Amino acid sequence: MKSRNITKPLILSVAAIVSVSALAQGRLIAVDSNRSLYELDMNTGTKTLIGTVSSNAGITAGLAYDRANDIIYLTSTSLDSVFTLDLNTGQATLIGPYGDSSIVMHGLEYDDSTGILYGASSHNNGLYRIDKNTGAATLIGTSGLTSFTNLGYNSDTDVMYSTNSGTDSFYIMNRNDGTVTLVGPLNGPTNPNGLAYNWDNGKMYLIDNSTDNLYTVDMNTGQATLIGSTGSGNLLGLMYYNPIPEPATLLALGVGLAALARRRRKE
Repeated sequence: MKSRNITKPLILSVAAIVSVSALAQGRLIAVDSNRSLYELDMNTGTKTLIGTVSSNAGITAGLAYDRANDIIYLTSTSLDSVFTLDLNTGQATLIGPYGDSSIVMHGLEYDDSTGILYGASSHNNGLYRIDKNTGAATLIGTSGLTSFTNLGYNSDTDVMYSTNSGTDSFYIMNRNDGTVTLVGPLNGPTNPNGLAYNWDNGKMYLIDNSTDNLYTVDMNTGQATLIGSTGSGNLLGLMYYNPIPEPATLLALGVGLAALARRRRKE
């Protein structure tokens, strides 16, 4: 009789804990220029195809994630426009064009502290503020670098970082004027592309589409550490995806733990 009485609260507790644990396992998502979406193993670098972006997005490049509103942003280098992306279906929905067909936006990042969507252009190495309602891009300033610049925001320290494929180096990006401060050389990647910060483990991840590898980057020195090969392909965009738990899931956890606590008090 005693074992039967404990079964229900125990099941509720275990189910709730398992649900929250599953949500805590964030995903590293990448997109290539052919609209293929992949999940990258953060321990090995291995990529797994999870879907394809709808064809209306053209040639895909940058990814960014607004966790507070659970919105994924995506850039198109062929259409010079920004989209939202449904990760479950691959459907891209046009927000709008930048307003300048020469921008060619590869870098894309969302600033959680201000709610601003930033883009980095390979045309003039400019940092842009992108209107999330219209897609219009407003130039903030230029870095003075050449080639492709990508962006990665550390939400724990409120610092925007960038890489540049012309120098193969790691920088701090000034969000007020678009200038950069050198942190250090990457010492490994030869064509750094997407950057993504994992706020759950405090690591900055980088993909390189010349070496086809996944790395972590030391944000104090710029040194890149190899994780493993992603396999051949033209990976460009990278984001860390871990949505805020839904209220129903948190409620389930609370119910399960409360039931277990009541049972323990009775014993």
